[in-house]
Amino acid sequence: MTNYERKIHNSKSNVDWSFDQAIEFLASAKRLSKRPGLPRLKELLTRLGNPHFACPVIHVAGTNGKSTVCSMIAFIAAEAGKKVGLFTSPYLKNITEKIRMLDGKSGLQQVFEDSRAVEISEQNFTNIMAVIAFEIEVMKAKGYGIPSEEEILIAAAFIYYAEMECDLLILETGMGGIMDATNITTNKIATIITALSYDHVEPMGKDITEIAKEKTGIIQKDVPTFLYDPFDTVLSEEDAAKVTDVFIKETNKLNSPLKIVKRSNLEIISSYLSGQSFKYKDLGPFTIQFGGDYQAQNAALAIEGSMLFTDTHTIENGLALARWPGRLESVTKDPYVLIDGAHNQQGVLGLKKHLEKFFAGQKIIVLMDALKGKNFHEMIETFLSSNLYSVSQIICTESDFEKKLSAKKFAKKVQKIKAKGKSKENLEMLQIDENLLKCCVKINDKIILYSDDRKLATKYAYKLAVENNVPLIVFGSQYLIGNVRSGLYDLSKGKEI
Repeated sequence: MTNYERKIHNSKSNVDWSFDQAIEFLASAKRLSKRPGLPRLKELLTRLGNPHFACPVIHVAGTNGKSTVCSMIAFIAAEAGKKVGLFTSPYLKNITEKIRMLDGKSGLQQVFEDSRAVEISEQNFTNIMAVIAFEIEVMKAKGYGIPSEEEILIAAAFIYYAEMECDLLILETGMGGIMDATNITTNKIATIITALSYDHVEPMGKDITEIAKEKTGIIQKDVPTFLYDPFDTVLSEEDAAKVTDVFIKETNKLNSPLKIVKRSNLEIISSYLSGQSFKYKDLGPFTIQFGGDYQAQNAALAIEGSMLFTDTHTIENGLALARWPGRLESVTKDPYVLIDGAHNQQGVLGLKKHLEKFFAGQKIIVLMDALKGKNFHEMIETFLSSNLYSVSQIICTESDFEKKLSAKKFAKKVQKIKAKGKSKENLEMLQIDENLLKCCVKINDKIILYSDDRKLATKYAYKLAVENNVPLIVFGSQYLIGNVRSGLYDLSKGKEI
């Protein structure tokens, strides 16, 4: 056995942890760890037997589309017969979603029978956390700081994937680049940068140029880089030129072949609410189960990265199988309920274009939330600016995330934005309660509805959509999607939540 395998084996008999204790251990790291620190992560991984050297890696960073691109490549690699580790940044409901494995050697049937089957089991997660906790205590005695939550999670992922003898890892960064915990790996076969936007200007840099420089930190010498064309994003022409220049200079310095994936190389053959077919350059046609024109460009990134290890036919089959929840996901069609993880201006712009294509001339209802520190003003203004669909009712609620904006405060912000430039429009605010839910529910675009009770807000929004036969669109944050997704599916089946 290798060093880390031996420690996990011993932990099963020597440490009696529950899954809840493992989660509490992670929560304590989140409270106590002050800042990212790759040196301490390196020390931790060294003590665990360097599991991060066990598999080749495709590393994905960017602002929008990271998880989707990672999922696409993972399905393609599994279709190619590989055992694939998939580590992603966000999760909708269970933290084990972050550490997935698609076993192409055994077939992909399990993915479609039970989506949780590909997640690390709670028992494996607990055993690995117990080992990591022990090593951190030893490190603390030697003067090392406590690793962050994300550093612990990526260490756990590396151990799991090494034990499972994966052939390839697909790693998604958080919002960072050079100092991101995933950047501890050095055995990359490709670096992929998805669409960049202004979403993380404050925490990552003063301007878009600094954000771009941060992202280039994951580029590895002599390893190819694939970049979503900055000119195809919400960036201004000037900023897109700056970002492109940053990547050209950095890839030249590191002798990293740079390929910019352009929208002009795509030909959309057909599109529908939850998918599309397209050609990329002289390849295809490809079919994906993702709506939104921008997803074809994300798929093109996945195609480029996957051509390093497989053929076009396998890529076609893998892309057709790929899926990722919460991305323009259709919950039900009667009434039409669409949930989307759009949480910044670029994401909302993609959502807006999708609605303009398929819901032109229709009224829609919106259930949404906002997070502190996010530029939700631009998000809302962008969403409301369409002349092709009409937002008839906005229902504000809040997720369970610690940085949530309260439903009432968010409703007040929406009230001001919606009434902006309409001095004669008197928009009221009304809190949803059980009595209101029991009433005959009618649309009233002069009222902004809100509730800090997500379940109540979700039931009201769904009832409003049913009784008025109007589409319901849910967006604002990944956290809200994770909180309400299963409830919406239950409501669509006639169940109570």
